[in-house]
Parts: sequence; C-alpha cells; structure tokens
Amino acid sequence: FLTALMMTYVFGYTGDFTWQASLMYGSIVSATDPVAVVALLKELGASKRLATMIEGESLLNDGTAMVVFLVLIDLVEGNTLTAGEIIGMFVRLSFGGIVLGLLGGVILAQILSRLHNDAVREMNATVFTSYLLFYIAESTPLHVSGILAIVALGLYMTTSGKAQISADSAHTVHGVWGYIGFVAETVIFIVSGVIMGVRATTSNTITYVDYLKLLGVYVGLHFIRFFCIFASWPLLKRIGYGMSFKQVVLCSYAGLRGAVGLSLALMVCNSPKIPRTIQDLVLLHVAGVALLTLLINASTTGALVRFLGLASTSKIKENLLHGVAHRIDENTSETIHHLKTEHSHHWALVDWEKLSLTVRLTELEESL
Repeated sequence: FLTALMMTYVFGYTGDFTWQASLMYGSIVSATDPVAVVALLKELGASKRLATMIEGESLLNDGTAMVVFLVLIDLVEGNTLTAGEIIGMFVRLSFGGIVLGLLGGVILAQILSRLHNDAVREMNATVFTSYLLFYIAESTPLHVSGILAIVALGLYMTTSGKAQISADSAHTVHGVWGYIGFVAETVIFIVSGVIMGVRATTSNTITYVDYLKLLGVYVGLHFIRFFCIFASWPLLKRIGYGMSFKQVVLCSYAGLRGAVGLSLALMVCNSPKIPRTIQDLVLLHVAGVALLTLLINASTTGALVRFLGLASTSKIKENLLHGVAHRIDENTSETIHHLKTEHSHHWALVDWEKLSLTVRLTELEESL
C-alpha cells in the first residue's frame, strides 16, 4: 500500500497506470529474495538465527505477496469484485494453500517412510510431490496458493518428515534441489532480461524519465521497508528469536528482489487483458529494482554486516579455530620437512621457502 502511494503521489504514475496497477506493483516488489544475503551471512559467520529470520521472512512474504497479487491482477484485468469476494478469495488462497501443503507433507512423509537408502526414488518422491501440489493448487478448480502450499510442505518436512529421508540419501536430495533452484532462477532471469530488452527498445511508453524515476523508486522502497520493520520492532524484539536495532537496519537493507518478483512481472506481461502501458512499466520497475538490489545491496551487505558488528565470533569459536589452524600448520611443516629430507629428484625444483609461505594459514591466524 505504501509503495502504491509512492508510485501515485510521489512519482506521478496516474492515468493508464491506475491505482489498482500501483497496488499490484506494490505486491510484486514486496516479495524478497534472500539467497545471496543468507549465503553471505553464513560465509561471514553471522548468527544462524539472523540468517534463519531473514530466510523465513522471505518465504512467508513471498507466499503472502503472491496471494495479494492474484487478487489485484483480477482487478487490473477489469474483473469486478465485491469486498466480500475479495476477502473470500484471500482466505481461500491463503488457508487453502497451507492446508493442501500440510496434507501433501503427510503423504510425502508416509511415502518416504516406506523407502530405505534408495536415493533415486526418494529424490523423485520429493520432486514429484512438490510439482504435483503446485499444479493442483494453481491449475485445478481448487485454485489455492501454490507458493503457500509449497512453503507449508517444506515446513512440515523440516519439522516432522525430514527424519523419513534416509541418511545416505539426504546429501543427494539437497544437492539435486539446489541444482533445480539454481536452474529455475537462472531461466527466470534470462527470460526476464530478454523480454525487458525487447520492451525497452520497442515500447513507446517507456522514456528516460521512467529510468530516472526507477532510481527514486529504488531508494523509496528502502525507506518503506525500514518503516514497516521498525514499526513492527517493538513486537519483534519480544517474540521469536528477538531482534535488535542493528538487525532491523540489516533486514531493511538486505531486502533484495529477485526470481519471485520477476515471475509475477512476467505473469503481468503475459495477460492480454492488461494494457501494454501497465505491462511495460511494471516490468521496467520490477526488473530495474531487482538489478539494482543485486548490484548494490548484495555487494555491500558484507561491509554493512561488519560495520554493525553482526559477524563477530565468540571467544570459544576463536580459540577452537586458532587451535585447528596451529595444528594444521604443524602438520604442514612436518610434511614439508619430511619431503625435503627425501632428496628425491621429483622435488629438485621446489622452492621450499615459497611453498611454506603459500600453504600457511596466515590470513586465518591474522584474523584471529
């Protein structure tokens, strides 16, 4: 809603770009993509609770944004809905998707419990169930939220069904799903880039002014996200994992946009009932914001984490790392000394001093 107000009254998108279109755009850019940020937090050794909070917020946020988007795209396409119909549609999409996902999780757990150390079948069961649930949710008269169904399936499998996956198959399941996610996101970015390139070069509605407004929208979205999280902070710091003001700042800045938003923008461009002006402007601002957050936010979040002191390690962890590094260095020195005393012709050209400096864990020791 705040994004729609900004688009209408700050950047002057009116006329063909209706209030309903502004609300629809707001629902699209509310979906965040934390993959890059979560990977960075793990690399920097930040709190797992912080990474879990950011990732969990994105999962539920994506599902909610999708539900709101499906309601609003009907309005933009010219369909007339009463207040009761809108509420009923929202409830059906939201709670129906969650119930369907939990039911799918129970069935999947039962299937996996009957398989033992069969990585291929266990992997196929998880993939088949996920795509079947999404198809049932989105492409049948049931018509509930496919994303929320998959989120509910994942949560159930994490809490109750994960133990049904054989220990020997768990690594395979994680690896294949990681690859599926990587391919899916890559395809979405490529398709969005191709379509955006065509629209940008052929559209009569996109001008240089819209590109300048895009920079303003990018900045404005950060203020909106910070305001929403800060307004919820009194509650967030008292429930769940708790939340400090530094984490509020980080979560506000780390709201990258990515595959989900681009997917919704492509759905807008694929609708013949939506005017071309709305399609072009929505795709421009969604793709532009995704690009800017990935280029700017993703590359500078590490510096912000260090500045806020959220990547500091405990003394116990530092001592353990120091002990491991020291032991590795001792073993390395012993191995090099042993090779030198062999006087083998295989090592005749080796610069032992340079080799010793190269294999030492100097950076790790200095950081500790």
